[in-house]
Amino acid sequence: MLVGLVSAKGSPGVTTSALALASVWPRAVLLLDADPFGGDVRAGLAGGEWPGSAGLAEAVADLRSVGIDEALSRRAHQPAPWAPPVLAGLGCVGQAATLPWTDIGNELRRLRAADVVADCGRYAVADGIGGLLRCCDALVLVTQSSLRAVRAAVRVAPSLGQELAVSPNDPRLSVLVVGPNEPYSSAEIAAACGTALLGEMSHDPRAAAVWSDGDPPGRWFRRSLLQRDARHLVPKLAALDIVNRGAA
Repeated sequence: MLVGLVSAKGSPGVTTSALALASVWPRAVLLLDADPFGGDVRAGLAGGEWPGSAGLAEAVADLRSVGIDEALSRRAHQPAPWAPPVLAGLGCVGQAATLPWTDIGNELRRLRAADVVADCGRYAVADGIGGLLRCCDALVLVTQSSLRAVRAAVRVAPSLGQELAVSPNDPRLSVLVVGPNEPYSSAEIAAACGTALLGEMSHDPRAAAVWSDGDPPGRWFRRSLLQRDARHLVPKLAALDIVNRGAA
């Protein structure tokens, strides 16, 4: 199963949400940093301490001679005991346009050993990763609840529906609201976007810093609002795999 998380504007919590969801995924999982503008997982979660060869670009090069399972076994890296295995992202803006995203998406979607949660960063029509988005079994539009954030999400949602070839309110395209009711409710945002509502992520800076800045987690972390919300949302996403297999 391949799940993509994407935003309409910068910094709504896509990376933090993707890591939180992957960390409590019910099956084996890989976090793919596919932000076309350069991923932040390597610098944030691991504080820059990362094997130089553990990244997406190296895995794509491996695919010329080995299968996807072997490429991921070489290049994925688990940066902390509480984190999922991660395939680190690209190092510079513009590199995304050079990668065969449709081929990458098809390979990841066919994985049997693990599901993949992809941090796809901010959506832009010309960002180059449309091929990956079209391969996703589910797409999640991550947004905050301010007027500016909601306006951007409403503009982007129809394009994502076209990428995924789904009709309005199909559960394979849904909205995740980070910090709801500031001022708009999650239901209002989903209705405005014409999408299903996956749910909400609490604004929880202390727990978010574990994922975004590499802060060490204490005993409190598992019980944090962020991780609690992730555990609540994951079954809804994982269940879409059964729906997609049935449709196939």
